[in-house]
Amino acid sequence: MLEREKMLKSWKGQLYIIASAILFGTMPFLTKMAYKSGSNAYSVVFWRFLWASIFMAIIIKGFYNKKILLSKDKLIKILGLSILYGVTPILLYISYNYIDSGLATSLHFTYPISVMIIMAIVFKTNMEKKQVLCAIVCVVGIIMLYSPEKQAGVKGMALAVISGIVYSLYVILLEKSKLKGESVMLISFWLCFFAAIETGIFSAFIGKLRFIGSMQEFLAEICLAFFATVIALVLFQKGAFLCGALTASLLSTFEPLTGVIIGLIVFKEEMTWKLGMGIFLILFSTILVVLPVKEKKKINIERKNRYF
Repeated sequence: MLEREKMLKSWKGQLYIIASAILFGTMPFLTKMAYKSGSNAYSVVFWRFLWASIFMAIIIKGFYNKKILLSKDKLIKILGLSILYGVTPILLYISYNYIDSGLATSLHFTYPISVMIIMAIVFKTNMEKKQVLCAIVCVVGIIMLYSPEKQAGVKGMALAVISGIVYSLYVILLEKSKLKGESVMLISFWLCFFAAIETGIFSAFIGKLRFIGSMQEFLAEICLAFFATVIALVLFQKGAFLCGALTASLLSTFEPLTGVIIGLIVFKEEMTWKLGMGIFLILFSTILVVLPVKEKKKINIERKNRYF
């Protein structure tokens, strides 16, 4: 009976993770819907974080009746993290202007490999043979996506990969910040709140801040904030608790797969055998790198705090 209950909890957790990944995977679709109304990457990120912080504040106070304020030391740490947190989606969303959204999401998903490499170079963490193999496979996958005749595509690919590198820096610094004991929802609220302020000021300074101009844009921004940020985060945390971080990491590959499928069906994006093989190699290397290695101190690349 206990074994059956354990299995049911695991299945329930896996469904939560898959639902979370699918919601995260709708970001390209919702972003492009906002673009069609005349918006841009900077404004989309600003409104997404602003609405998300409002929704999270309501949940924290209304449903959990928790204090929103944190200590000055923790707020300063989160403020620093929020810069990377805000830059990540800006780079990714800009890449949608140059390359297909499914390709952009897949390239961004190289961030576990980036985490592994940065940890090895900066923090002198030993890399297993399997991890080196994953890095090589990932690079081969990226090379297969390269089309020399499409210069705009090269720029888009670079932006998507850099967004993954920036996110990997965020993951590493979050791990080193000693904020683990705090509520994920509370940390997420402050990250969204600070990122909204930062992106809002920066967007206004460069003349990119735009007020919501249509109902379509409003609905796209609300769905980005509520479903693809808040609900997706809650589902991921619930799922990871029920089925474990490793399973959660593996099932999170449904996110780029969702992006690819939506791109093919909704936006009629191109899919060649070379492109398909490149995406497959990237996702394969990501899955392989989170599988258990020898019982040594492993690099933490699990999606314990999936926020961008």
